Amino acid sequence: MDDQQHTAQGALRPVIYGALATLLSLVGGIAVGFLAGSGTFNLLPGHSIQNLNPLHVAIAALPGLAGFLAGSALWGVLMGRLAGVADRRRMALAGALGFAPLAVSAGILLQILEPLALRYFGAVLPLHRLFTIFFVPTAFIVAGVSAWALGLGLRQPALAKALLWRTGLTAALAFLVTNLVMEAAGWVVGAPNAAQRATMLTVLLTGCLAAALAGGGALGWLLDKNTFDQPNLRRLT
Repeated sequence: MDDQQHTAQGALRPVIYGALATLLSLVGGIAVGFLAGSGTFNLLPGHSIQNLNPLHVAIAALPGLAGFLAGSALWGVLMGRLAGVADRRRMALAGALGFAPLAVSAGILLQILEPLALRYFGAVLPLHRLFTIFFVPTAFIVAGVSAWALGLGLRQPALAKALLWRTGLTAALAFLVTNLVMEAAGWVVGAPNAAQRATMLTVLLTGCLAAALAGGGALGWLLDKNTFDQPNLRRLT
């Protein structure tokens, strides 16, 4: 019984490590970047939310992006450490290039596509269904491609493929379940009075946190140096 308990704890440790590392580095990097960007914007002379100056936005975006990239790089290093890789520079580069640009691009693209979808499909699909249709696949793409980049950083192309679809599916499923649970609890995007309690933002942030924890946990298990040996790799792919 003690051996089984020890084995279970050993298997659970990389899952917890991966989940917490993802939460602290990626979500922490986003938070630091947001605070740095907001602080910089507020310090600029003549800044205004109502009449945004493109130059002010560009200046404020620089420290925001720096914090974002730093968190992504730290994530790569932490995951590389879990995999037993000593090349921190390569893993930092894989983390920074794999997550930050993709997440920013996805956010910009969704800002463009969501109003168009609402205009053309709003009469057929309610807003909360459009929200699900857009953000669940986005969670899969961002989590999966970021994990794939880490696999390439490890110089393991076959592992990278397994990381892509397994981590992506786990993150997407976590976002979907969180979305549906919150919807059942009354947090329905686009419902009457939803704007007063920032329903869309709340559901989005909660879903992203769930996706980060679940995807990070799955990634931690897959990257654990005790589990991604060649027999396991053949089984995963």
